[in-house]
Amino acid sequence: MAEMQSAVALNHTDAPPEIRAAIAGLSDDLARAAGMNLAGLILYGGLARGRYRPGKSDINLVVLLNDTSTAALDPIAPILRAAWRAWRVEPFIIKPAEAARLSVTFPTKLLDIARHHIVLAGVNPFADIQVSREQIRLRIEQSLRNSELRLRRRYLSIFDDRPSLATTLADTAASLKVEFAAMLQLAGDAPSLTVGLLPDVASESTSAAVLQAAAEAFDLDRDTLARIAALRREADPSDDLPALYNRTLAVIARAAEIVSTME
Repeated sequence: MAEMQSAVALNHTDAPPEIRAAIAGLSDDLARAAGMNLAGLILYGGLARGRYRPGKSDINLVVLLNDTSTAALDPIAPILRAAWRAWRVEPFIIKPAEAARLSVTFPTKLLDIARHHIVLAGVNPFADIQVSREQIRLRIEQSLRNSELRLRRRYLSIFDDRPSLATTLADTAASLKVEFAAMLQLAGDAPSLTVGLLPDVASESTSAAVLQAAAEAFDLDRDTLARIAALRREADPSDDLPALYNRTLAVIARAAEIVSTME
């Protein structure tokens, strides 16, 4: 039954046939292994948005379990480990009853799932997710300040490693895309969005486009944001990477201060 339901749901995606078959098979395997403990399976992320890139994108999968103890995880652990190795399936394991509270502690993530998801089997606890504007603002600030702290710590390990510096900055551009899209929405510069459907602008636009829109809206360092976005496409950048890293830290700090004053 789970395999049939997942196969029907996947007909509405542009996933390659082999990915559809893999997900349908995974859904069936998890249903058999977890039995009555499996409350639902829900796809989110790039595949649910229609932006799946074979060989590059993860397959993000909410695994809803009534019991999440280690004993309950044991039967599905080998299946999900093999799915990660074969197809980059990234499981997000929660109980159905946890969704409402997680929308408070992780509002941007939960609202992103609520906006773009595909129910493969079982219940959908994201259908009625509601998050206040203030919760979103606080989460954006927290994420930005956490990024700043992590980047400082990371620099101690990679200060003389150009490839790692470039990779870290490119990854930072991808993470800032989500936070800056949320900032644009709160500031009213993403008119196609509503707070309850955050962050669609991040799912439909490139990192470069979102970062540049934020640079214009909040008077952030345009050149720095353009360069870290470009690093996602460059194998051997010519930049002074420690200097670029420092400018990126300054941009994040400035963005966090701006969010702290937003109402």
